[in-house]
Amino acid sequence: MTNQERIAQLEAYKIKDRFTLPDWEDREVEQSSKAKIAQMKKEVLRFTNFLMQQLTANVADLQTQAQQFFNDWDNEEFTQDETEFIVEVEYEAMRIAGIKIDDLLI
Repeated sequence: MTNQERIAQLEAYKIKDRFTLPDWEDREVEQSSKAKIAQMKKEVLRFTNFLMQQLTANVADLQTQAQQFFNDWDNEEFTQDETEFIVEVEYEAMRIAGIKIDDLLI
């Protein structure tokens, strides 16, 4: 898949509805507040935009860039459950971008 095709798929990924009540129920955790869910959605968009920028710039090692993104991520405003949920939602974006999820330390 070309970077342009990946970017197009990431654009489509960005408009999906996430963190809905059924998603929380599936996880068997209490749903966060609307304000916190809005922050979580922004975090997913921020990561997706990061991936798109990296693909547009045709970076040599997207895997390393993604690892650095997570190394630098200040996620202290989120609980452990929220952080895990955000990362799991971002797995799809990582897969689209061609990142080897199992090789990341998050």
